Amino acid sequence: MKITHSTLSLVALFVSLFVVLNATATTTWQQIATSNSFSARHEAGFIKFEDKGYLIGGRGIKAVDEFDPNLLMWRPLQESPIELHHFQPSVWKNKIVIAGALTGAYPAETPVENIYYFYPNENKWEKGPAIPPARLRGSAVAVVKNDSLYLIGGITNGHLDGNVNWVDRYDFMTNTWTILNDAPHARDHAQAALINNHIYVAGGRRTLGKHNQVFELVEGKLDVFNIETNQWQVVRNELPIPRAGIAIFAHQNKLIVVGGESADPNKAHEEVHLFDSQSKQWLKKPSLIQGRHGSGVIEANGYLWIASGSGMQGGSPELNSVERIKLDAIFNNDK
Repeated sequence: MKITHSTLSLVALFVSLFVVLNATATTTWQQIATSNSFSARHEAGFIKFEDKGYLIGGRGIKAVDEFDPNLLMWRPLQESPIELHHFQPSVWKNKIVIAGALTGAYPAETPVENIYYFYPNENKWEKGPAIPPARLRGSAVAVVKNDSLYLIGGITNGHLDGNVNWVDRYDFMTNTWTILNDAPHARDHAQAALINNHIYVAGGRRTLGKHNQVFELVEGKLDVFNIETNQWQVVRNELPIPRAGIAIFAHQNKLIVVGGESADPNKAHEEVHLFDSQSKQWLKKPSLIQGRHGSGVIEANGYLWIASGSGMQGGSPELNSVERIKLDAIFNNDK
């Protein structure tokens, strides 16, 4: 077979296209087809436990949906014993922890009185310890460090009023609660990430439905809690686009704020911003294909994954899509 100059040029073109397309696939979010579907939901959690992801909670009583990133497959597990929404899930030992949640219908949802546990390996729920009645709130930040749960902020009266800057620590080993120093800013619909011994609280808002300000009072400040000293600091540089209903994920000394909602009624946010805890700077990162709020981000197999959430301000439409991006494209690229 005679190899001509035109043949070589065509091969080179295909190789170039493959390299470009492959590079794009690793540096931007891609929508991923899965072999089956999950229960669409928002104001829910998406969290990693061992080697799988778990969509958990959301408005209405939902089954937990387990995601296998190796098989790209979903599996429905047990329904929650009560309606659980507006929370940030965390993991302690062999269980997923839900604390500081809301239950009931908009706008007068009520705080959930107990911590709830889900055991993925046993596919079972458990009603955990009570939260002190005087400190009940929902839509709170919840972060676990060692054997302690830190519950930060939230709202006491659904979407109507009662924004708080409370901070409480629950000791799993002794079953005791301790009131800590208040956070600098009251906020709900926020999330936090743990970097070393510091909790970084980002996003959120002061929901005030009684005064027709449900979405407007977003918080751009980044509050940092030092677990060792029980002291707070406020980072000088604010989140470039303040928004609530975000997802957050930390890796090494950096964190990302993904998606969210604000006063724009037409769409959820697709923006992704990275904060470097050493330089104290924010950087813009590749945006989601589909803006969404009320979900979470996990890492598996070298990718970041996000699933479900709502595509517009409020609760509709609930999304049934999954997106992923290479972890390195977010955290190891300074552009």
